[in-house]
Parts: sequence; structure tokens; C-alpha cells
Amino acid sequence: MSSDVLPPNPCLVAILLVVKINAEPRIVFHYPPRPGKDNTHITRYLAAQEKEKDGSSSTDDDSSTSHDELVVDNDDPKESKTGVNTPELDVEDPASVSPEKNAMWDSQYGKTKWSDLFGLPSAGLARLLCPPPSSDKQKFEMSIDDKVFVGRPVFARDGDSWQKKKMERKAKAKSTATDDKPAEALAKATASEPTSGQDEHASTDALEHGSDHSEARKSRQPNSTAAHRGRSNKTGIELNTQAEQSKVSKDVLNMFHVVFVLNPPPLEYQLRVKEMYDHVVRKFSKALKWVQARSNYVLREASLLHKEAPLMKRALAEDKSLASLYHRYQSRSLLAKAISTLYNSISTSRIAHVNLTQSSSLSFQIPIPTSISVLPGPLSHQMPGLWLTTATSLPANDEVETTNSQLASQFTLLLLSDLPVILSEINDASSPLSAPLTHYLQVSKPTKSFLQISQSSGIPLRDIQFLASHLIYWRKARAIPPLHQRDTYIVSPNADMSRLVSATSKFTKAFPALPSLPKLLNLLSTPRAYSALIPSKDHKEAFMNILAWLLRDGWVTQLRTFAWVRVPPSIIKAVEGDADRSLESSSSIELAPPRTDTEKGPHGTLPAPPSPASSAASAHTAVPHRASQQPPSSLIQNPRQAAGVSSRYLSAISIHVLRRQGVEAQKAWERCLKYFD
Repeated sequence: MSSDVLPPNPCLVAILLVVKINAEPRIVFHYPPRPGKDNTHITRYLAAQEKEKDGSSSTDDDSSTSHDELVVDNDDPKESKTGVNTPELDVEDPASVSPEKNAMWDSQYGKTKWSDLFGLPSAGLARLLCPPPSSDKQKFEMSIDDKVFVGRPVFARDGDSWQKKKMERKAKAKSTATDDKPAEALAKATASEPTSGQDEHASTDALEHGSDHSEARKSRQPNSTAAHRGRSNKTGIELNTQAEQSKVSKDVLNMFHVVFVLNPPPLEYQLRVKEMYDHVVRKFSKALKWVQARSNYVLREASLLHKEAPLMKRALAEDKSLASLYHRYQSRSLLAKAISTLYNSISTSRIAHVNLTQSSSLSFQIPIPTSISVLPGPLSHQMPGLWLTTATSLPANDEVETTNSQLASQFTLLLLSDLPVILSEINDASSPLSAPLTHYLQVSKPTKSFLQISQSSGIPLRDIQFLASHLIYWRKARAIPPLHQRDTYIVSPNADMSRLVSATSKFTKAFPALPSLPKLLNLLSTPRAYSALIPSKDHKEAFMNILAWLLRDGWVTQLRTFAWVRVPPSIIKAVEGDADRSLESSSSIELAPPRTDTEKGPHGTLPAPPSPASSAASAHTAVPHRASQQPPSSLIQNPRQAAGVSSRYLSAISIHVLRRQGVEAQKAWERCLKYFD
């Protein structure tokens, strides 16, 4: 990792959802409620309601309903269908408000309009954030004052279609295969059915198995249709429901655009915009495009959010009612909930776990620095406590962001929290990787490399590398060189000594019968092998656990030894001599003088024989001999990337080893050469 590492700073101010329905651009949702202002009490209220929702859903399963029921049945704006005891809103249904009361609201809150965002009218800002169709799936970047609007607009095919032609043919084939009901009735019955989404961490697998998702949707359609009919017959609102669905079906989504508003420092502008677009904006836009093409997801959610827009105007003045209204949004719209979760996590440099539909989960994060190779200068950003090391866990020629890159087999995994805590989180997740991760964590040790763990446990090396990468992605572990008692560990110059008091109490609880943390750091201040601190063999395991604890929090670092290739003067002289001889042989033909017209033979002009003195002078002038002094030694710091004269030096050394020590020594030299960097 380079020395100019910057601390995490997402600079995220707000997220806007811009849609273009029936050729009319509009901003249907934004989060937080007051962009650019203090939203602390509102976010705390929403978090408290979310915890209450989780607690009530775990005790009373009958109180929660599906997303389809929220869309179809929730006609009362003051009634929550999520099983949460939501406080009564201080706003009224816009359809039931009299014109006199509307005028009172307008006069009372006319100075601060809800439609104003960042000092601009919402309608005008929506038009600015709606670029022409030529920018489809391209990076969008616009600056207004100190704000940067970053997005990736996605347009429909031919203005109204979101599916490829192949998918459209499949949809038509399914509609014609229904004999008992017309195609239009089937489409209306399944209009609000959520489909399987795409996990961004494994987006390729999800796209490859799109047929499986379609079969799952196909198997769910009859049940959802029957349930819909049952609810309509019981409530007696079948006509209203059909009219509402037909109205939604007539709307055409021409474009959607999720815009991230940033406020980056001037000197970090390019970096912050790039990392936000690469890691969050582009991936979230692709995920929305995927679900929109399969279930008209964005249009359905945008229509639902647009119906709630009149309530915003009357909820501006009172923060409590505004918080309640946003809680209502999150309980009714999965997309609003996803955008809120995305903002709350990314703005605090955490991993965002987002559910676009009830059967899909995605994760987004901006990678944070985990180590530095050089101490920051006095004018650079200071990050005390960050791991100081030059070890790289990837092969030398691999890139971090490539899909084929794997962790080096000679590395191992260091857990960043206690093993029981990680195991409980894995078991609570109940994912397909829970069992493999649990088995791997039970056999993993920071003193054994991935290759050694694979050989002892029987788990394939590629599986271990995949599971380790998964834990690193979720910030549960870090790849390090295996810990060894014969290695030298010292107190890290980048250790955060301001946390020494709190860390000492935690260390005493973890290792009560062993020396205190200040004493151990004092012993590690003098470079020595770590085995010198271990009193006996019985204490070896405990002291290795202490070393892992110290390394996890950045208190110590390994003092590493590097080896470079030093080219001796004899090899340099031999290589230069070979170059001189090859140059002389190639230039001997060029040194012959041109033919003259005065010298002719029986077959035309003949070259005049040069005199010995002139030939010697010409040769001496063209290729001057080097002085007899010894050339200086040369260092090759990276043999893998050696080229030109450095490559010839390495070849000459290999031949020299072969002549002096034999074939076995030459093979050993070539095998160890890649580590001399």
C-alpha cells in the first residue's frame, strides 16, 4: 500500500431518486429528510422504530404482512401494516384536506418549501439531473457550488421497454400459455409480485442463474393471485384495486437516476468522487436495472412514493411528524428503506446491507485502508493504530480488484474480533456459507499458513482462499504472514498510545495471569526474537495468543528482513564485454569506406583497400575501449520485473552459479530469485 493513504471520508450529503415517468422528470424521494442540515434526532427516531419493529416481529409473526399487502391494501395513511406501533402522524390525507386548510398550510410554511433542495426548486433540479438518452449507463457528474452530484442514469429501451428482445419473447410465450385467464388479467395479478434480486458480491452467478429466478417467480404466481383475490373479496374493494393497478400499468418509466450528493474537500475531489462511483453508485444502479427489467420494480416503488409527496409539504415544520412520515415511507416502500440504509451505512464508512426485494440482498462498501507501508509525514494525514507493514497478501503481479486474484498461500488469517462473536454472527446469518465458514474458523490458526491448514484439515486451498477473502471483505479478518516465535516483533511506530489506558484494562481481562500490556510493550521495545519473551513451553500458546491480540490492534509490527540481488563488478564487466564484442562484430561491416569512381575493375567499380592505419583508427574511434577500472556494483530490487541490462545480469549470474556449483545450485537460485524483492 502506498504511503499517501487517506483516512475514510465518504463526504456523502444526500441520495436522490430521480425518475422520468411519462416524459416528466421528478424527484420522488431523498434521504436524509433535511439534506445538508442536522438530522440526528430524526435518524435516532427511525433507528428506535427499526429496533421496535425487529422486536415485535420476533414475538408476533402474525402482525407483519408482505410488501404486496402494503401496496394493495394500505389505504389509510395513518395505519401501518408492518406490525409496528407507529405514532400517529400529525398530517392528514391530502385527499381529505379542505381548500381553506390547504391555504392555511401554505401561508404558515410558505417561507420554507419542502420542494427546495440545496437552495434550488425540486422541479428545476430534477430537470438538471435528467440528462439526454445518449448518457445511458454513463457516469454523470455535475457540480453546483460546493456540492457534487454523481450518478449513473439508466434509460429504457426505445423509450418504454426495459427488457431485451429475448426476454420479451419469453414473456409473450408465458402469457399465451395461460388458457384459463387472459394475459392482461395475469399481468395485473402479478404486477406487485417482488422478484429475486441480485447480490452484488456475486452478481455474475445471479445473472447466470436468471432462469432459476424466473422459475421461482412462476411457481409463486398462482398462490399470490389467489391470495390477492381472497383479500379483494373479503374487503370489497376489488374495483378500486383493479383501477389502481390499471393506472400504474399505464405509466411508462422512461428513466431512473439515483444521484449521490457529495461535498468532498478540494484536494480530494477526484479520489472521493471516483471511489463513490466505482464502489457504490455504479453497482447500485446496475442492481436497480436488474430488478426493473424483471418486475417493473422501480416504477412500482416510484409511483408509491410519489403518492406520498403532498404529505411532505405539511410535515416540514414539525420534526416529529417529519420523522414519523419517513418511518411511514420506510415501512411502505422497500426502495425507500434501501436508500435510507445505504446512506446511513456509507456515510459512516460501514458496510451497507441492502434488501431491494424480500428475497434479495446486496452489500456495498467503500474499502477502507487496513495498513500502511510508510509512516505518514508531519504534513500528511495521521492514522494512528493502523497496521504498519510492507507485507502484501496478493501475488506480485495480481491486481486487487481483479476477480481472479487470490490470497497468497503462504499467508494466514488474523481475526479482528473474538472467535465466539464471529461464529455467533455467522450462525445468525443462516447463509449457505455458514457451515463452511464455521468449519474453517474452527481449524484456522494465525500460526499456520493457508497451505498448511489445507494440508492438515483436508479443505481445498482454493476454498480456504475464498472463505478468507469473504471474511476480509466483511471486515472480520485480515491477511498477515503467519506468526512465528523466531520472528522479531517490535512496538509499532504508528501505535495509538492515546488508547493505552483502555486497552490495558481489556488486555487484563483477556489475559489475567500474564504480564500487563505496558510491561510487554516495554519488553518489545528492544528488537529481539519473540521466543526470548516466552518463559517456557507451557506458556507458548498463551504468548502466541497475546501476539495475535497485539497485532490485531496495531500495537506491534513485525521487523522484516529484505534481500536484494547485488551484481558484483565481475558480472557487470563480463556482460559489458559481451556487449562490446557483439557491437564490434556488427559494426565491422559498417566501417568499410564507400567505393570511388576512379577505381574500376573489369566488372565496374571496385572498392579501394583501406590502409591498416586508417582501419585501426576507424575501429578505435567507432568503438572506444573502456578503462581498466572496476565498474561499481549494482542492485536489482525487483527481479520479477527485471528488463534490459538487469535481465542480462541475472542470466550471467545464473550461468556463473551453474559453472561453479552445478545444476542443483542453479535450480535453487532460480527458485529463490523471486523472493529477493
